[in-house]
Amino acid sequence: MNFDIEDDGTGPLLLFVPGSYSTCSAWKGVQRALTGTYRTVSISLPGYGGSDEVRGEAVTDMSLMSDFLARVVSNLGQEVHLIGHSFGGLTTLASTLSGKVSPLSLITFEANPVFSQPDAGKFDWEADIADMKRRFESAVAAGERDAAGLIIDFWSQPGVFQAMPEPVQDYCRSTAATNVLDWRSASGFTPFISDYAAIDVPCTIVRGEHAVQPMVDISLGIVQQVRDAALRLVPEAGHFLISTHPEACAAIIDDHMENYAARRH
Repeated sequence: MNFDIEDDGTGPLLLFVPGSYSTCSAWKGVQRALTGTYRTVSISLPGYGGSDEVRGEAVTDMSLMSDFLARVVSNLGQEVHLIGHSFGGLTTLASTLSGKVSPLSLITFEANPVFSQPDAGKFDWEADIADMKRRFESAVAAGERDAAGLIIDFWSQPGVFQAMPEPVQDYCRSTAATNVLDWRSASGFTPFISDYAAIDVPCTIVRGEHAVQPMVDISLGIVQQVRDAALRLVPEAGHFLISTHPEACAAIIDDHMENYAARRH
């Protein structure tokens, strides 16, 4: 199996996992703004960049994504701090909960495990998520040129996709079918919110100030369950905060790592 990987520096190992429609280069701005000394490793998820797809059309859960991440981690030869954005953040959470990856700590930026279940009742937006998944899959199947825009605007706001540079739009168009597999994988990851209490490593859960309601609710739910977790907000930021606010995101990572080191001395 081939996968994109960029490996630089020495020190505590930070493994950066990007989201859908992204490659390992998505983290460059954040990594440049870090003030600590780390070994930084970035990957592209299956089907993006130079990483081979590991899933078929019939994929129904996150098991293959967790296997992929576990293989990456095992090849690094060093314990890792996992850092994920969006679907990459979901992948880090699913891999940790499954026990396939045992990170030293977790940092997620707008992680979106939106098929998680409340322990009682339903989230008000559950039907919206299911409807979005159906509409997106139908748009991709019908060959709609800008199907990817449905997802990108859903996580941010209308018009964001059309405002992106044309080469970025083109890459999103070319990987929309891969994002269908992301949604199919994600829809099979349905832990109860209380299940996140099984995560026993330090966690920093980050969202943008302008996050959509599903992100707000899921982020808060995870933080309330994980024993050693903190919720951080990036002011004036939305879903794509690692690109729009790299310095603020880097500062959160540095703070997390400083706190992690302080507890172990």
